[in-house]
Amino acid sequence: MTRIRRITAAVRRVAPRREADSYQGLESLTFVQCQVECEDGLTGTGVTGRFLAPQVAALLGAEFCEALRGNDARDIEAVGASLVARFNPRGMTGAFVAALSALDMALWDLRGKALGQPVWRLIGGARSAVPAYATVGLPRFSEAELVTACTEALARGMAGVKMLVGAGGRSLAEDAARVRAVRAAIGPAAALMLDANCSMSVADARRLCGMIADCDITWFEEPVIGNDIEALATLRRQVTIPIAAGQMVGSITWFRDALARGALDWVQPNAAFCGGISAMLRILALAEAHGVPVAGAGGWEMANLPVMAGHAHGGMLEIHGAHAALRDLLAEEAVPEAGLLHAPERPGLGFAFREAP
Repeated sequence: MTRIRRITAAVRRVAPRREADSYQGLESLTFVQCQVECEDGLTGTGVTGRFLAPQVAALLGAEFCEALRGNDARDIEAVGASLVARFNPRGMTGAFVAALSALDMALWDLRGKALGQPVWRLIGGARSAVPAYATVGLPRFSEAELVTACTEALARGMAGVKMLVGAGGRSLAEDAARVRAVRAAIGPAAALMLDANCSMSVADARRLCGMIADCDITWFEEPVIGNDIEALATLRRQVTIPIAAGQMVGSITWFRDALARGALDWVQPNAAFCGGISAMLRILALAEAHGVPVAGAGGWEMANLPVMAGHAHGGMLEIHGAHAALRDLLAEEAVPEAGLLHAPERPGLGFAFREAP
């Protein structure tokens, strides 16, 4: 592993396994795969999500490649700083941070492969396995299908289940009834999380929380429109259900401000969106300093598992049902056992796609 020879990126699209999995349309199974090749032939792989995917891929394969050709791939901090100075000196997010996320991940993958070590151990090796929860409560399910999906996930050994609310054109009362049905089916001991995908006003989120206050919800994820920090802080003061957010936020200062404002009970960075593994480690340090737990969300468990396992402040990790078809592309899929997702011992991030982009 020496100097960067080439950076390539491709937009990949995967049909969902089931119609119900495409709860945000087929585009929810679109992603960018980035590959960094060094002069010695060693390659590293990174991923980021669906938003502005063609623009992100073009940025990686053109401007990033031109700017970084000949740079030492080991110098991850220097690479990131040079890209920020050249392309993002005023702190914008969007396509730049998505591209940086995939690139940074690929550089960590390279580092691990060059040293013959899994990235989670290079980060710190805090634990060899992390609790895994399943997002299986998708909006297109009927109430009966929803209950079945959640109970089956727990029967497979998941540490908890998450369901979507605020979607599918349902009223708050209908959402509350679905939450109560799941809680009754899974019993009082299992963890149950909700996710509104930034779809609600503070008033509606507060009303829903009041309707299900006795259902022992582990957290209510991204309840309000735009992940607005002031709205999150207001809601958190008014309800008893813990509030979580951050899965697709691309600004470290957002996490800083949300923590300083007391807006969150759970912090949810995602290496595929926040700026990569390097940025995620900074966010975990911020959360640790504020005494706020961290849980992975937004899918891409292969990208986030090394951080959750490697850092002492890592926590639970999401296995997203809508990403099932994406996992079909992997040469070897990590499967939770007894509620735990074990970190791979393979060098690098520990995952590889079965075919090139």
